[in-house]
Amino acid sequence: AIIFSILSVFIIIATLFPLVKFEHWTVRVFDFPFIQFTILTLVISLTWVLFLDITFWDFILLSSLVISLVYRCWVIFPYLKYAPKKVPEAHSSDSGKTIKLLSANVLMHNENYSGLLEIIENKRPDVLLLIETDQKWLDKIGDRLNTIYAYQLLEPLDNTYGMLLYSKFPLEDSETRFLVEDDVPSFKAKIVLKDGLKINFYGLHPKPPTPTENETSIARDAELILIGKECKSSKESVIVAGDLNDVAWSHTSRLFARLSGLLDPRMGRGLFNTYHAHYPFLRWPLDHIFVSYHFKVLKLELLDHFGSDHFPIYDELMFQPSIEAKKNIDLPDKSDKNEAKDKLNMIT
Repeated sequence: AIIFSILSVFIIIATLFPLVKFEHWTVRVFDFPFIQFTILTLVISLTWVLFLDITFWDFILLSSLVISLVYRCWVIFPYLKYAPKKVPEAHSSDSGKTIKLLSANVLMHNENYSGLLEIIENKRPDVLLLIETDQKWLDKIGDRLNTIYAYQLLEPLDNTYGMLLYSKFPLEDSETRFLVEDDVPSFKAKIVLKDGLKINFYGLHPKPPTPTENETSIARDAELILIGKECKSSKESVIVAGDLNDVAWSHTSRLFARLSGLLDPRMGRGLFNTYHAHYPFLRWPLDHIFVSYHFKVLKLELLDHFGSDHFPIYDELMFQPSIEAKKNIDLPDKSDKNEAKDKLNMIT
C-alpha cells in the first residue's frame, strides 16, 4: 500500500506538470510519455480497487488518480481512430492537385543509406524532407536523389540539425533560415504543383528541451510561434513538416495549431508514434505534418524504420478546400496571443 501510495502521488504530479507553463526540461519532459503514464494510471487505479484495502486517505488518492485518468483520456481521445477527423478524407484523386510527402529523421550516425533509398524508391514521394543529415549523408544518397528530384534545398550540418529538401515540383522563393538559433536551420519554400497551384512549405527541426541540448523549451517554442504567425498571415495553402521535438498533445503543439490556423491530419486517424523506433514501450508522436484547411487526406502512414531511431511518416494530400475543414480550425484567444508575445520577448 505504501508503494502504491508513492506511485499514485508520482502519477498525480506527472499529470499536473504538463499543465504548468514552465519551460525547464525537468517539467517539459513529462509531456512526452503521456500515453505510458496513462496506462500506468489505469493499472494503479485498478490495483487499488481490486487488491488493496482502501482507507480514507487512500480514497482521496484513488479519486485523484481517477480524475487524472479521465483528463488523460480526454487529451488522447482526439488522436484515436474513433474521434472525428480534423482533416477530411479524400475519396477521389486528381493527379494535378495531389502531393505525396515523406518526412524522415535519418539519425545522423546511422549508416543504412540503402535502406532509406529503398523506402524512397518504393513510396516515390513528390516532396522529401530529410532531417539530421550531414555531409556524409548527402554524399551517400545525393547522386541517386539527383536523378529523381530536380529541385532541392540543402543544408547538411554535422550537429544533428542538418536538413535536405527534395521536390519533383518547382520550388520558388526557397530559403534556409536560422530563426532562433544560429546552428538550427529551418526551410521555407513555395511548392508549385502542375496546375500552377502554390503551397507554402516549412521544414522544421528545433532543439528539444533536454540537459544535453537546451535546458528549456524557450527556443523550440519561439520557433514554432514564429512559424505559426507566418502561416496565419499566409493567403495561400500551407504545409509544415518535420521533427518538432514535441508531442502532438502538448500545450506548445496545440498553441502552434491555434496560432497558425493549421490542422493535424493524425487527429481521428491514430497516434502515429514516430519515436523511439527501437523501443516499443517508449514511443510517442515526435514527427509532424500540419496542413491548412485547403487539403484532404488520401493516405497517412508510418513506414518501416531503416536503422534510425525514428519511423518515417508519409502523407498523401489532395488540394481540395472544404468548409468542413475550415470549421475545424481552433482559434487563438487573448491568453494564447499574450503567451506567444511573452515567449518571443524571451529570445530578443
